[in-house]
Amino acid sequence: MAVKKSVKASAVEKEVEKKKVAAKSTKKTTVKKPAEKKAEVKQQEQQVVQAAAYPNAYVIIDHPCEKENISGNEYVIRIGASMDGYVEISFNDSEWQPCRFASGYWWFDWKYFQPGNIKINARLVSNEGQIVKLSDVRKCKVI
Repeated sequence: MAVKKSVKASAVEKEVEKKKVAAKSTKKTTVKKPAEKKAEVKQQEQQVVQAAAYPNAYVIIDHPCEKENISGNEYVIRIGASMDGYVEISFNDSEWQPCRFASGYWWFDWKYFQPGNIKINARLVSNEGQIVKLSDVRKCKVI
């Protein structure tokens, strides 16, 4: 009886291996452009957000306002978010940076910014490191 089981198991393993080889041979290899990589990362982040079990979670950039002109050497960004984790911020799809919590809001002390059009994103991250929610993109102009 033991011999029959091992014969069946090896036959199943061979069939699985054939399917893997067939799947690999049908895949096309493509070189992704940087813009496609960014879009793919955004799509993955949105999938993570949709899969998260935080129905009341929110994150919104309060200041700067949409299309606000910013001047000076420093600007403090205010973000409203639920208390399900911590908040990070990104400028023009660059690296995510941590925000600080005080007085019921999340804050980011923005310094050394360059003139031009800026896109600001914020995200709420759970204490376990999962992306819970992404804010809408806030656009402003540094003059």
